[in-house]
Amino acid sequence: MLKIDWKNCRADDGFTGERKRIIFTGDWVPEWDAKTVLPYTELLKKEPVGCYGDVLPLLQSVDLRVVNLECVLDPRGCPPARKGGPHLICRKEHLPALQAGGFDVATLANNHTMDFGAEGYLRTKSILKKFGIKSFGAGLDDCEAWKPLILDLGGIRLGMVCFTEGHDLAAAAPCKPGTAGWEIERACATVRGLRKTCDVVIAIGHAGIEFTAHPSKYCVEAFRRVAVERPDAIIGHHPHVPQGFEIYGGVPIFYSLGNFLFHMGTKVLHRRHGYLVELEVSKSGVHGFTLHPYFVGDAGLRLLKGAERKEFCALIKRVSRPFEPGEDLYAGFNATLREHWTNGYPTRHFALVMKALEEDPMRAAVLLRNRLTVLQHLGLYLPMCERVLEGKIDDVEPWAAEIEHEYLTRKLDD
Repeated sequence: MLKIDWKNCRADDGFTGERKRIIFTGDWVPEWDAKTVLPYTELLKKEPVGCYGDVLPLLQSVDLRVVNLECVLDPRGCPPARKGGPHLICRKEHLPALQAGGFDVATLANNHTMDFGAEGYLRTKSILKKFGIKSFGAGLDDCEAWKPLILDLGGIRLGMVCFTEGHDLAAAAPCKPGTAGWEIERACATVRGLRKTCDVVIAIGHAGIEFTAHPSKYCVEAFRRVAVERPDAIIGHHPHVPQGFEIYGGVPIFYSLGNFLFHMGTKVLHRRHGYLVELEVSKSGVHGFTLHPYFVGDAGLRLLKGAERKEFCALIKRVSRPFEPGEDLYAGFNATLREHWTNGYPTRHFALVMKALEEDPMRAAVLLRNRLTVLQHLGLYLPMCERVLEGKIDDVEPWAAEIEHEYLTRKLDD
């Protein structure tokens, strides 16, 4: 049984045999799009190795490195997809930085792999193959997108599956390119299949409400449903901030790792933090894990040490409180709903659609479709309205409200 050491953000079961080490990262993105220059747009060109800072030796020390590649590689000439958000890219001059990370595997089940359609996906797949980086989670149809990745890790048979919530209707289907979509029962079936033939099984889910301290109800329900099928761990990303973790039925679930090599140009503190998950495995499963927190600085990544690391570990324990026995599982999510309602989140979003209706009806249609079909929005709006109609929107735990407000407002120099 894994025993959690909150002070050091790690857990261990006391296994004394040989262990292999795997590191999972959050989002890797050099550049927003052609119209928006981010702090790492130039840095990754000039410092393809130095941008990783002291995170690089850690990456180099493990047996397998898995990155969430949340951009299209060298999409020159590929037509952009119609979508509600930005088109994330890695230009040709950024590619040395991707190689410098030494990644072995890239997960593609996210909301930006299809930013330049099937042509952009195939370009990305080809470049990854050229670099010797295996990838999974997207394809020219749903069978390819859902095909799990199976590797030999020093005699350990490792199986992985990844999936994502359906942004901009980009999920794959029969005869339709896309990503492995939000089909939780299909994810469960894939885990069951891998469980029969693999020593270690990892599920990776890309989903959630952005920038919030606590995972959404639909993510908790989905990840716990997958955990019933006994994967050895579940890794989550998409919210762009570090969220908490739990051990559910013996399965570690990490709800959001936060951004990795992705500087969004923000001064909000927790959007500049993230953590690597290091799993220690053998043929009999996961025997330990360690969170390695870092800061996304203007000059590149920097591991948190000393007092900074201690503060971060305390933060992770705070945001993991809803998973403790006797706590309200959705106390944090209820605080998310209240914070967004009282700060006019729906008003701002629909004002954006109304403005687009006047200036660019085609974009307005894309934005509205996005808000009507994506769980990130529906999973927020619908329960928010229910809480308001029930008169419960202000019925939140003070500690949860404090953390949620901190995540959305605390600046670097506060």
